Amino acid sequence: MLRKTLYSFTAFAAFAVAGIGLALATNSSASSPAAPDSSGAAPASAASIHVPATYESMDTSHTGMVTEKEAMAAMPNLNFKAADENGDGQLDRVEYLDLQSKVADGTWTNQVAKTEVVNQITGYDDNPVDVVTKAPKGSLKNPYDPKNTTVASEGHEQFLNHGCNACHGGNGGGGMCPPLNNGVWIYGPSDDTLFRLVSLGSKKLQESGFARTSPETPALMPQQGGTTITKAGDLWKIITWIKSMNTKDQASIDRAPILNSRAAVEVWTAEHRALAKVCHGNTSSPWDVTSAR
Repeated sequence: MLRKTLYSFTAFAAFAVAGIGLALATNSSASSPAAPDSSGAAPASAASIHVPATYESMDTSHTGMVTEKEAMAAMPNLNFKAADENGDGQLDRVEYLDLQSKVADGTWTNQVAKTEVVNQITGYDDNPVDVVTKAPKGSLKNPYDPKNTTVASEGHEQFLNHGCNACHGGNGGGGMCPPLNNGVWIYGPSDDTLFRLVSLGSKKLQESGFARTSPETPALMPQQGGTTITKAGDLWKIITWIKSMNTKDQASIDRAPILNSRAAVEVWTAEHRALAKVCHGNTSSPWDVTSAR
């Protein structure tokens, strides 16, 4: 009888110890912090993301490209899939700058952006100069919709990849050349005009019968088609990004009044001649109305 009682007590004690151990393990698991999540779900602490001041500081392997592991080590609260816009498993410089800018101005959501369909267009690889040579004036139409954020984003990447930011600023805000996001269209806002302007440059565009409609600057734009930008599809995406930054709808833009370009340039020159001579001196220069067209 005593032996049977001892066996029963031993079994009860074993079950009790096992139960306590299970409870402790469950409690420990619940209180442990979750590992950083790089999946499609947005972590609750997205607002606490601290983007490193330099891209190079994250590139610990010194390969010139930041991997997902390196990005997550530097920014544990980052939803990597949201930052990796092109889905290549790395954080390139364009994506880093975009992330840095959005975190700084409070617009970063840490959510994976909805990917919209981007249809391949006919003649994507055609030389832009060949396109404008063959197309009648006024017939070129952008095959992409500026409201398609995927295309607009790709257009911004093309804008940076082709070095357009050197003159117009990284986000199109202007620099040594006019801004692209203020609704001012120097030769007009139509798709046909913009494609020809970038492809041919200002001088050849004027020679083909186009005139300025805005006095923002008489400076000439160099030809980009066939030299810097060799694919028509890349140029259409850049134009799509530019259009996406300007709020007026296309119909309103197309109905905008056309200014007397000569008079507009004269007004601009009169107002800015003193400032222009700081750089160009007191002699006649491309900033003077006598040489502006």
